[in-house]
Amino acid sequence: MKTRQLGRTGIEVSEYGLGTWAMGGGIYGIVDDSESIRTIHRAEDHGVNFLDTAPMYSISERRDGRAERVIGQALKGRRDKWTIATKFGRHLNGSENWKEMDQDFSGRRAIQSVEESLSRLGTDHLDVLFVHSPPRDLFDPDDAFGAMEKLRKEGKIRVVGYSFWESIEDTLDIVEPHLRSGLVGAVQVIISLLRPQAEEILFPILRETGTGVVAREALANGFLTDSFTAESAFDQQHNKSRMDRELIEDRLRHADKFKFIVEEREDIQNLPEAALVWTLSHPEVSCVIPGAKTVAELEQCLVRADAEQLSASLMSRARDLSAGYTWVPNPQPK
Repeated sequence: MKTRQLGRTGIEVSEYGLGTWAMGGGIYGIVDDSESIRTIHRAEDHGVNFLDTAPMYSISERRDGRAERVIGQALKGRRDKWTIATKFGRHLNGSENWKEMDQDFSGRRAIQSVEESLSRLGTDHLDVLFVHSPPRDLFDPDDAFGAMEKLRKEGKIRVVGYSFWESIEDTLDIVEPHLRSGLVGAVQVIISLLRPQAEEILFPILRETGTGVVAREALANGFLTDSFTAESAFDQQHNKSRMDRELIEDRLRHADKFKFIVEEREDIQNLPEAALVWTLSHPEVSCVIPGAKTVAELEQCLVRADAEQLSASLMSRARDLSAGYTWVPNPQPK
């Protein structure tokens, strides 16, 4: 496993991290906590040292904390081997509809959330705390970042972070001053072959500021995994069970176009491998965090962890294909 610096934070992270949204259940199918723990331990065996989580990665329980509690169990006696990133601002409140969760991105909530996360994770500090993808109208950067800087000075977090939501442009202008000041040391952002907008919108700024980048959804919520079709059946806890089938088919059709990378690179065997190598071929990216809830899924994500970056010509061809596609948000099923 190769490593990179998380921007200018002084933290060295594995190029492949582990996202834990699936480990909370209720979004990518049914999960087993013991298997999640085995998956984390196996990731450590592979040299993975970065874990990404959040209080709301617990949709199956309708209350915060399942994924954080699982991580806390998994890292007993192993905490010093891991970089842990969690978030605050999006919190479950018992509602059956997770989209009706509480959204509180205030400094007061940051302080409260950190204490709760520390308890669940069984640690005395967080390595990175991200604001959890706030919409513009609910976010006061001076208040939130001020409280997070206080937490950093107290030693409860090491790095102040910010996670962009679906639209980078929604909050970029109010976050950019804090990137340029150096207060925000790391960001998390969606980037994939199907959603490459960060390349042009955000990465030029991050190159200037030396900000660490955690790339999420590099497999485009599974649409770059070659693991299902528009006719596939999903269990009721899987988000795709509620998706419009025509949209699934459209996304898969465009994803297939990127298989040219597999044809051009003998060491890349399939589309998900190509998607992850493409993500890490951006020098701005510190770490990519594919999600996995089983050892088998983890092994699939890491099989090409030692692959070389894509050539400039392959990156250019991918860029041309990406430019011709618009990721349409999922409408309500008919």
